[in-house]
Amino acid sequence: MNKHIRNLFLEKFHLQPNRLYFAPGRVNIIGEHTDYNGGLVMPFCLDKGIYAAVCKNDDFVINIYSENFSLHGIISLDLNEIEFKRLNNYGDYLLGVIKELQSMNLVIKSGINIVLSSNLPVGGGLSSSAALTVLLLKIFNDEDDFKLKDLKIVEIAKAVENNYLGVNCGIMDQFVIVFGKNDKAVFLNTKTLEYELIPLNFNDYNFVLINSNISRKLITSKYNERQKETQTALEELQKHFYIEDLSEIPFDMLDKALNLLKDKKLRRRVKHVITENERVKKVKSVLLTKQLEKLGPILTEAHYSLKDDYEVSTEVIDELVEMALKSGSLGSRMIGGGFGGSTLNIVLKANFDGFIRDFQDLYQNKYEKPFVYSIVYAKDGIKEID
Repeated sequence: MNKHIRNLFLEKFHLQPNRLYFAPGRVNIIGEHTDYNGGLVMPFCLDKGIYAAVCKNDDFVINIYSENFSLHGIISLDLNEIEFKRLNNYGDYLLGVIKELQSMNLVIKSGINIVLSSNLPVGGGLSSSAALTVLLLKIFNDEDDFKLKDLKIVEIAKAVENNYLGVNCGIMDQFVIVFGKNDKAVFLNTKTLEYELIPLNFNDYNFVLINSNISRKLITSKYNERQKETQTALEELQKHFYIEDLSEIPFDMLDKALNLLKDKKLRRRVKHVITENERVKKVKSVLLTKQLEKLGPILTEAHYSLKDDYEVSTEVIDELVEMALKSGSLGSRMIGGGFGGSTLNIVLKANFDGFIRDFQDLYQNKYEKPFVYSIVYAKDGIKEID
C-alpha cells in the first residue's frame, strides 16, 4: 500500500511525497453508545484504515484527493479565502479541521498536497470518519509544527464532528485511533479518560467482521436522537441521583433507576447504557483471565440489548447475527453507531472453515450474492510510516 499511495501521489501532483501516514479504523469489542454517556468502552485499532501521502506546495492552497471518492477530483481550498460552506462530501472534514484549528488561533502557514486511499468500508461501523479527522489533524500538526499533544488532537477531532459536522459522538473513536497499540484493546473510561491497555491473546480464536453493505450516515440516522433521549433520561434521574452521566448509576441500582422513569422508551435506553457498562467490565475480566469461551455470550447479549432496548440495529444486521450464530459463531453483535455497518463475531480457529461455509450457504440463499468478511487484528494507532 505504501508504494501504491506514493505512485498515486506522483500521478496526481507530478512529484514525490515527503511523508506517508496511516490512520486505522477501529472495532469496539464492547461498550456501544456508552461513550457519550460517560461510560466504559473496549475498542482496538484495525489493520485497515486510511493511507495518506503528503507534500507542501508554494501556492498557499490545500489540494486533497481521495482515491475512494475519485469522482470529486482534487478538492482545492485557497487558504487566503476559505469559505466554510458545506461541500457535502469528504471535503467537509477538511473544512471542519481548519475551522477548529482557527478557533484555537492555529494558522496553517503553507499550502499542502494530500492524497488519500482507504481500505476501510465507508459506513461500515469502523469509524472511517474519525480516522480521517485524526489523520488530517496529524498532518497539519506535523507540517505546521503546532506542537499539539496527542490528547489535544483527540479533543479537536471530536470537536470537528460535534461542532462542524453535527454528529453528537463521544470521544472513543478518536481516542483509540491515537492511543491504540498492537495486540491490545483500550479499556477506556470516557468520562475521566483514564485507560488501560488490555492484552488480546486470541491464539485459538478469530475476530471476524461481516459487512452488512448498508452504508450508514450518522447525521441522518437516529444517532443524535438517541443522544438526546439519554440526555433527557439523565436530567430526570438527576432529580434522584447525584450523577453527571448515566453510566455513573451502579448496576445494582438499575431497577430503582428504571422505576423512576415514566417513559417506557427512556427506560429501555437507560437499561442498555447501564447493562452495557457492566458488560464492558465483564469483558475486561474475561480478557485478563484468558477465559475467552465466556466472551461470545456477552457479545450476543450486547446485540440484543442494542436491538431491543436501544433500537439501533436493522433487519439485515439482525439476520447476519442469527446466521452467524447458526453457523457456529460463539457470539455475534452489531458494531458502530448502528443503522447499518458490520457485525463482530468470535469464531474458534478450528471451526473457521466450517463457519464460513455454513454462513455462505445461509447468506446465498437469502441474498443470492457472496458476503464480505475479514479477520481483524489489533494494531497500532495513527502513525507516520516509511
